[in-house]
Amino acid sequence: MARASGDSESGSPPSTIRQFRAVDKRRLVQQISIFSALKPPELAFVASRSRIVEHEKGDLIYAQGDPPDAFYCLLTGRVRVFAKDASDKAQTLEVLHRGDYFGMVSLLTSEPHSVTAQAINDSILLKVKRGDFEAILKEVPEVAIHLSTTLSRRLRQKDATAKKIFESTLICVYSPLRAVGRTMYAINLGASLHQETGKKVILVDMSPTGDEICRALGVTSCPLPIRLKGTGFDQSRVAASIVRHASVGLDTLNIAHDPHLVSDVTQISPLLSHLANEYHYVITDLPHAMDRTVFKALAQSDLIHLVCGGSREPITASAQLIEELKKTVQQAADRIKVVVNEISREVEPEQRSRLLGHRVYATLPAVEAPPAPGHPLVLAHPDWEYSRAVRRIAREIGEVLVGLALGSGAALGLAHIGVLRVLEREKIPIDIVAGSSMGALVGSLWTSGRSAGEIEAIAQAFSTKKSLLKLIDITIPKFGVFTGRRVTKFLARNLNGLTFRDLKIPLKVAAVDYGRRELVVLDEGPLVAAVRASVSIPAIFEPVKVQGRWLIDGGVLDPVPVDVLSALGVHKIIAVNTLPSPEDIHHRHEGLLLVRDQLLQEARRKGFWARWKFALKRTWWKWLDSNLLDVVMHTMQGMEYELAEAACAHADVVLHPTIPMINWFEFYNVKALIAKGEEETEKHLPAIKKLVYSAA
Repeated sequence: MARASGDSESGSPPSTIRQFRAVDKRRLVQQISIFSALKPPELAFVASRSRIVEHEKGDLIYAQGDPPDAFYCLLTGRVRVFAKDASDKAQTLEVLHRGDYFGMVSLLTSEPHSVTAQAINDSILLKVKRGDFEAILKEVPEVAIHLSTTLSRRLRQKDATAKKIFESTLICVYSPLRAVGRTMYAINLGASLHQETGKKVILVDMSPTGDEICRALGVTSCPLPIRLKGTGFDQSRVAASIVRHASVGLDTLNIAHDPHLVSDVTQISPLLSHLANEYHYVITDLPHAMDRTVFKALAQSDLIHLVCGGSREPITASAQLIEELKKTVQQAADRIKVVVNEISREVEPEQRSRLLGHRVYATLPAVEAPPAPGHPLVLAHPDWEYSRAVRRIAREIGEVLVGLALGSGAALGLAHIGVLRVLEREKIPIDIVAGSSMGALVGSLWTSGRSAGEIEAIAQAFSTKKSLLKLIDITIPKFGVFTGRRVTKFLARNLNGLTFRDLKIPLKVAAVDYGRRELVVLDEGPLVAAVRASVSIPAIFEPVKVQGRWLIDGGVLDPVPVDVLSALGVHKIIAVNTLPSPEDIHHRHEGLLLVRDQLLQEARRKGFWARWKFALKRTWWKWLDSNLLDVVMHTMQGMEYELAEAACAHADVVLHPTIPMINWFEFYNVKALIAKGEEETEKHLPAIKKLVYSAA
């Protein structure tokens, strides 16, 4: 039975709903990828036109044949989408996760639902009724533009006699020049998509000979390719020409297409539409020469993966093509994904986007050895950097990205190093990291290519109490007790002038514009400035001006940035909260009282001078207990903990590696904190592996 946040029959909403009501609804809306880029007034408008509803396990959200009623976004839980065939047998088409949205096709077409949506477990959704949905589309055109792409992927199955695929994606892989690794990339992308999602994938080989992919896959006797010509589209001819490669997990279709010869341009659209009803992902490897058929395939696709080398000639040729496509293909700027294959590195990464006039989507490291025919590199050599890069792209397309949210916590955040050590050892793939405060610092080092062991060596420089003086530079307090210049120098030494584009793994750094009370997510420019802003504890370190805004510690508003990952469409999130809970604080005080009582008893046994020394120490402890820094940090961490708990409720796996007896400033306890991070991660390894390696 569905329950709305304001509609509870008992007069008080369920606890899960109550938790969501405690959070600003605009923050919840912003965590949904379709709304994440909206401005605050637009977010507020969407929030005002929506409501939060809860569905218990087994509830039907709507049934096949029901009239359209609302647009739904999944906040927590899972939803099964299925359709019944002519024999009334239900076939699962998709399992939806947090951030997915549904119900829009019927709203936009005014036709009954073609599928049934059912809650797999207790789920919370954002529901937008029909009239409110139409108002949002009118008031916020960006949402309508975003939805149009999804609509095309779902409407392809509208006229099918039996709906087989909930949503399909057409991907064209193209390059205007030869010898840039286009076909190898298409093969590895296809194999990765099947491996990471478990869904149906077909590779369409449109090379002039029509057999390049088969030969690359080690097929000694390739079937004769078909050609795009004839009086009409023949589905049976296509079906008979599809080759299944069980060991790779994908199918191939050989179509010999030479752009220099005459072909029938009317054949490509029905071909791709037909395949979209049979496969979740249709990857077309196009020849480098351009003709009307190649252009039509590009225009029909949902994604255009433009592969180019790292030297000036392929980048220049790609830039010219991008300019033309933006003039002639709808929403080309969003659909074009430039993939730079570093078979050469003549142009540095920072210059590539400027020369292309378009953002570089991904970079493929050079392969360690020429690939042999047979299994794709992602299967034969999964640990190669090239394979990791392709698999990360596949997980993004397949909406199974694995994100890691590293939280604040000052010295307690050193436990992140132990978490990373276990993830490295177990080879858990992490596609994107979001960090706040100490999490941003550790995350920046790790995503730059440093191992957990190397980061520990850096932390060991502060393994004594006196070593903390290296980071202290007292100033006349105006914006903070410390200027933070020494922290900046420390970061500069260890980040070596790196920018976000130099990172091995994408990183998002959370900071706060204190004047506007807004969360700022930094992902461009120098790393040092971004991390320095994120660790700027209010009243302790001076704020930092970044991109024209005065920024402070990201933990003030987002101590564990799970929402940053959710807004990017990350469906699998591991969160690390190192902030002490109220219970931890209680245990710490109880433990300190016990230790001091033991020291007092020992001093009494030793005589007058021992009692006198203990009295001096106790006076010192009392003075320290009420110092400015401690008041600021304990107040901040008390507030941050509540925010962190609310954020972690949206993560799939939550790690809480804390040691109650260690205080926020005890960076010298690095070994104990790292060991605690390892222990906590190992305890949750089964859940982490289930999350990461499950396709559903």
